[in-house]
Parts: sequence; C-alpha cells; structure tokens
Amino acid sequence: MPETEKLFDLELLKKRQLRARKSGFVSFLDLSIIEQVEERLKEIQREFRQPAIIGGKAGFWAEKLALKNAVLLEDNNTLKLGQKKHDLIIHALSLHWYDDIVGQLIQTRNGLKEDGLMLAFLYGGDTLTELRSAFKDAEIKSENGLSPRVAPMADIRALGDLLSRAGFSLNVADSIKFSVLYQTPIDLLHDLRGMGETNVMINRRKRMLRRKTFKTMCEIYISNFSDKDNENKIRATFEIVCLTGWSPSDSQPKPLLPGSANTHLSKVLKSY
Repeated sequence: MPETEKLFDLELLKKRQLRARKSGFVSFLDLSIIEQVEERLKEIQREFRQPAIIGGKAGFWAEKLALKNAVLLEDNNTLKLGQKKHDLIIHALSLHWYDDIVGQLIQTRNGLKEDGLMLAFLYGGDTLTELRSAFKDAEIKSENGLSPRVAPMADIRALGDLLSRAGFSLNVADSIKFSVLYQTPIDLLHDLRGMGETNVMINRRKRMLRRKTFKTMCEIYISNFSDKDNENKIRATFEIVCLTGWSPSDSQPKPLLPGSANTHLSKVLKSY
C-alpha cells in the first residue's frame, strides 16, 4: 500500500500552538465547541470513567470539561492509546491537520472499549472561504499565480463516509457554522495566529508575502465580504464538524434485515 502523501507538518503545528499559548491563546471557538461537548455528553446520560483527549489543546479542553482523570495525548500520526482502554475519546479540534484522517480514526476506534464513544471535532470545508477567495484573487491579480495560503478542509459528506471506513457504528456527522465579525482582515489573521491555526502545509510558500499582494488581498476581502448589517466590519466563516462514532458492540441496536418488517408499506401509505 502506498504511503499517504505528506501534506502537513505536525511538528510545526505543535510549535505554532505553543506560541499561541505563550502569546495569549484565542479560545472563543474552542469554548463554543466545548459547550457542544457538554451538551452531547449530557444527552447520552452515561458516566465516562476512562476518557482520553487528543490534540495540542487537550489540557485546556480537559480543564473546561472537568475531566480531571483524562489521558492527554499530543498530536501525532501514531497515537499511544493502547488497545480498548478508553470509554470516551475526544479529538480536540486538530484532526484537519492530519494527512491520514482514516488512520487516525482507526487508531481511535482501536483505543475504545466496546460501546465506547468518540467525538472528533475539526474544521470543515466552508471554513475561511472568504480568506481563501481573497488570497486567490489577490495572487492572480498581483503575481499571476497561486500558492496554498489557506489549508484545504474536507467536506462534511466525505468526512461522514470516513467513519464507516474506520469501523465505527451508529455514525453521525454534523456541523455548526460560526460567522465572526472583524474590523479588518489583519484582525482575523491575528486571531488565527492566537488560535495556533496558521498554515502548516509542507508545500506552503516559505518566503514572506509581498506587501502589494497582502494589500490587494485586504482590499478584495473588504470589498467582497463586508457584513450586510455592518459594512464597517468583515465576516469570517468557521465551520466546525463533529464526527460521532461508537465502537461496535453486540448491545447496540441493529438495523432490521431486508424483508423482516411486519407491516407492508402499502398499508402504511393508505393511512395518510
């Protein structure tokens, strides 16, 4: 089997996340997602005693979720989870930086006990569409070419299919979109730096962005993506995808076999 193409530099990601924590972590998106985690766990009504959290912000998530006994794992292509050790594993908003998402999900499933729960959060395909578009148009106009300024994000339908490929059951993929307002594109870029979410693609352009290109990008962003209700501000979209999957267990509900229904469809339709 050929190796997965290397797209992202995880070691650089760790350095960027460490820099963000030292310089003032921008946490509003993480806090919003953590609220989602709390709501989902309340709905399940189960006590999880062996949780694990994966990602550069795992400690922050564990503190906010009051999971004091959680095993914390940094981002790595090979996870030190052990086999069937955990009843809950949370991927804390960094799965989008992995070359092999399916491989990560399989390792996560292997780390779960039977009927264990995985919640994996990552940025979806609509994230930063405005910034992506502005950079593209600016580089075409100023440099007659394109470079990967904003990392690609996966579509939610494709991500949902990956759960089945990884062997999870009772799979759900859903997303939440946040529209965040900023005074200028520069303020958005400062927040991305503070989140530890700046570009770590291996084939990113290493040299400094040209001043002319940057100025053009800002002008295009302001022209095309000013907020309708507040034209003095620009909008930035963040799509957060949650992948929910359970480790297979005989105790879980199973779909009915074809032909096993007791009532014919025609009788059901006649009742309407």
